[in-house]
Amino acid sequence: MPSRRAERQAFTVGKGLFPTYHPAVTMSFFLTAVCFAFCSMQPVYVTISFVMASAYLVFLRGWRILGRQLRWLAPLALFIALLNSLFYAAGATKIWSWGPFAITLEGCLYGVFMGIMLISVLIWFACYNEVMTDDRFTYLFGRAMPTTALVISMISRWVPTMATRGRVIYDAQESLIGARDTSRKARTARGMRMASVLVGLGMEDSIQTSDSMRARGYGVGKRTSYASYSWHPREKCALIALASLVVLNGVLMYVATVQFAYYPTVSPLRPWWGYAPYAIMLALPFLVEMEAIGR
Repeated sequence: MPSRRAERQAFTVGKGLFPTYHPAVTMSFFLTAVCFAFCSMQPVYVTISFVMASAYLVFLRGWRILGRQLRWLAPLALFIALLNSLFYAAGATKIWSWGPFAITLEGCLYGVFMGIMLISVLIWFACYNEVMTDDRFTYLFGRAMPTTALVISMISRWVPTMATRGRVIYDAQESLIGARDTSRKARTARGMRMASVLVGLGMEDSIQTSDSMRARGYGVGKRTSYASYSWHPREKCALIALASLVVLNGVLMYVATVQFAYYPTVSPLRPWWGYAPYAIMLALPFLVEMEAIGR
């Protein structure tokens, strides 16, 4: 069982205690959050998922990161709402019409909540990237799927590395010759040059990685992991509680979803106790932090 000092150190990194739980617990939570977010377009469930995902991202990274995410996600959600309203005018309440195209209130609401659902899923993935690091993912799937886990881990590292290098190369080229020649031909040449440099760096990294893996005996014996995670009573309780809430919320979400419809008219929403278990399930990371602070 981790000491209070270890728990206190976990809080100082700004990510709380939940990321220190066994990878199976954290992976199960995020799979549950994403799957449930996809399973229902009922407005209350969509709103709860969005609020809890945003709150957890703020807890992990702060308001500024959430703002950066919403800066490009919000226009995407509005675009989806507009497309749905234009090409699926099945609602009874018309707002605007022109020839074969029509915008209905029901279509707008369906598109808006579809966009919010997409935003909440992407925010959950942003939280996942903060909690489920490469070593935790490799520990969890390295023995069952060693090749797949290794490829996913390498890709997750390669993409941000190449993006950072691309920005460095672009800034270097702009500082050297960008002010002298801003024509389209020059910009295209700089882009091709940057791509060539990135490909060369990527191939060099691949050779170094393969040599390092071969020197360390990769694939010779049984795969091991430098990280070791053991099961504690609190983690077992969290996993059991999560499984129980999954079963309960699966039934409640089905009941709420079949009783709600956007077309031809939007069904009325009424207060219902069944929303509370869903909020509690998505608040598991916060409940873990509260339990640790209480001790």
